[in-house]
Amino acid sequence: MRRTLIALTLTVPLVASTIALAGASTVTTPVVVAGSLASITGSASQYGVSQARGASLAAAQSGTGGSPRARLILADDQSNNDMGRNQMIAFTGTRVGAVIGPTLSGVAALADPVAVASGIPVLAVTNTTLDITAAGPTVWRICLGENQMIPASVTYARTTKGVRTAALVSVTGDAYSEGAAAQFRASAAAQGITLVADISMPQGSSTAPSVLATAEAALPQAIFFAARDTDAINLLAASSDFTGVKVGGNGYNTPTVITASGDNANGLIVSASWNLAKRDAASRAFVTAYARRYPGDQADAFAAQAYAGVQVLRAAVAIGNGTSARAVQRGLVRMHSAKTVLGTIRFPGNSREATYPATVQQVSAGVLKPAPAAG
Repeated sequence: MRRTLIALTLTVPLVASTIALAGASTVTTPVVVAGSLASITGSASQYGVSQARGASLAAAQSGTGGSPRARLILADDQSNNDMGRNQMIAFTGTRVGAVIGPTLSGVAALADPVAVASGIPVLAVTNTTLDITAAGPTVWRICLGENQMIPASVTYARTTKGVRTAALVSVTGDAYSEGAAAQFRASAAAQGITLVADISMPQGSSTAPSVLATAEAALPQAIFFAARDTDAINLLAASSDFTGVKVGGNGYNTPTVITASGDNANGLIVSASWNLAKRDAASRAFVTAYARRYPGDQADAFAAQAYAGVQVLRAAVAIGNGTSARAVQRGLVRMHSAKTVLGTIRFPGNSREATYPATVQQVSAGVLKPAPAAG
């Protein structure tokens, strides 16, 4: 399979053959070259495009005042495990200082060990399932994992909606969906919620209507959805007759999926690392800059997480006093916290899992908004 590093334009819609690098450097500004591995095409493109744009925006804004500058080389893994591994191999040959991505947890499971073997830090900005950091000491999770987000959503459903019974619908053959389903089961057990049905369908199946019919027949108070992209849309679309509580995983954390799901998305509870309505100065500036750079597109959690990944990378360069992979890893190890668009993230103890509060959201009028406070 031919390996190509496919770069990204910063000012026009993403295509697989355009290029973008950050702004001009100065002789006194340290420049770290990083790989940005994202699903620009394929089944995860609605997440990968946002990821790539968020990272590219952060790189374009970097280097002011002599602070470290990031220069990105974008590779499209085409939402394919083998292509992701091949692109990671290409990055090791390029001697990048770090890799931001890939988009999918399944791709990461195959690609990340390649970077680890070469000592290259990987900043996982969208991989919410699987034990990503177990791949090796150079893998760092920047986004919140589903082990933090799904419990927040399930707890909210129990405490504010009185949910005591639920049906879980999920997708097999997809690493993300299977991992999210496992976390829904664990979260339900922890909250004393009984799963009255646990039903799955193969990835890309046309059986969503029958799956939902079986789930609804069990008379649950809530339905938990563990799916992404088209499967996520199809499962939610099939829930039009269900009047109970709906809870989704990270596969629903993009306006593309929510909009495509139509009115059936309204009321859906889903937690995230970031929400468009976050009103701190850093988030407001990010949203404004993103809208200016990508007219007609709206920043989402995937873009914000990737933006934060570049912020963490630049902080690591400063702390590690260098732009090589070894220096970046040294900086990450020494980093106790970093200020990002997601808030101040911390790596407690010897953990390589970033921690910060999850934002519980609820879809209202087709928009992901912070969920109303309990009480």
